[in-house]
Amino acid sequence: MKQTAVRTGWLVAAMLAASALIVIGQGAWSTVAFINVSFLLSLLPLSLGGLLFVYERGFFSGFAYGFRRLRRNRTKVERYLEEAAAEHESDELLGPRRFAITYPLLFSGLLLFLAMIAAGYAVQ
Repeated sequence: MKQTAVRTGWLVAAMLAASALIVIGQGAWSTVAFINVSFLLSLLPLSLGGLLFVYERGFFSGFAYGFRRLRRNRTKVERYLEEAAAEHESDELLGPRRFAITYPLLFSGLLLFLAMIAAGYAVQ
């Protein structure tokens, strides 16, 4: 849990630094521009973390299993041969992979996303 918090902190700091560099590169520094860029930049790790979270929970495993079966079953003869061979093999769903960066991406994107919404209302 501590490692997730450290990675989340580093990602938030990196996104804020990148936002500052983008705003400085545009030539017109303002608080509203910084909030807008930070908000948009926070959507990237939030989306990627959300996608990895859904993948880790196995949402796509059924689709992958079905496509593997569809690809292997082309003709009736091949189906019969595969059914005979399936008695010896287990055709289970493969478990999804786990990624160490999922929660830091998700938390940092969500934290910065909510912070920039709050900052946007505070500036107005």
